[in-house]
Amino acid sequence: MEGAVIEVSQLKFPRGISSNGSIAYLDRDGVINIGSPNYINKPDELILLAGAAESIGKLKRNGFLVCVVTNQSAISRGLWDEFQLAEIHSHMQKLLLSVDKDAHIDLIITCPHRQIDRCNCRKPMPGMLYLGHAQLRDDLSLPTGLHVDIKIPENVGRINWWKNKPSPINQFDFIIGDRKSDLGAGWARGIRLFKVNPSIGMVEVIDRVLDFTDNGDAFQPVR
Repeated sequence: MEGAVIEVSQLKFPRGISSNGSIAYLDRDGVINIGSPNYINKPDELILLAGAAESIGKLKRNGFLVCVVTNQSAISRGLWDEFQLAEIHSHMQKLLLSVDKDAHIDLIITCPHRQIDRCNCRKPMPGMLYLGHAQLRDDLSLPTGLHVDIKIPENVGRINWWKNKPSPINQFDFIIGDRKSDLGAGWARGIRLFKVNPSIGMVEVIDRVLDFTDNGDAFQPVR
């Protein structure tokens, strides 16, 4: 598999709320759920971090589109496949909605590759964020469901990490992650960056991301 795995949901917002045009890109492990050094291999291994569901609900109530972007090399390692991944994510969505009825995830994009595969989707490369923009704002137009091996244009991976941070497509887009690789992917797209403690997750920064005067955390990828 050369491309990414994409799980498309029907766009949903709370009653009376419409999209503000901005995308919230969220890493998964250490942001939404408790991570594991041995991967999350089954649905019942996924445990939400405290406040994650309420934080996603807040994003939706403020008009954000929510896109999860996650590196899961277990697929390329042959530990499990994209169908088991979809079962894990279906369980995650059910858990989120059981806590906050507005905690709906619009799109989940997964890089199945290892670092040695040198793909354009594994963070810190920005390919998954590119696909999120293409699906939610542009002309990718994948229907609801699971899609496998979605290719990323080669030019998306041509990043000059030594230059200044590029300008974003939308000034209020942001990424929340617990690793430098998450921030690197966001930096390459020019968006706001928020780093969290993986034992706390996104609740640590939810008030900051909703403050449009907060430009996010400083980050230099190669300095």
